[in-house]
Amino acid sequence: MNALELFRTGRDYIEIAAILGMSVPSVEIEIHRLRSAEKGDTAQQDHAGAETRRFARRPLKPGTPVNFAGGRI
Repeated sequence: MNALELFRTGRDYIEIAAILGMSVPSVEIEIHRLRSAEKGDTAQQDHAGAETRRFARRPLKPGTPVNFAGGRI
């Protein structure tokens, strides 16, 4: 059973994530992708693995202060 089928049975994202062993954001993306594919919208498949970032991420050193959104101060 896939994420969309579980979603249609009335389960929420958290339950589906636990059943499938996925993270909640991954479940949301998977459901959206499957619903779009049913409708015939394939535009997002072109960018399926792409991740948009404004700035390159660098590893933080321990003790570096960050703001509430996870950015450096």
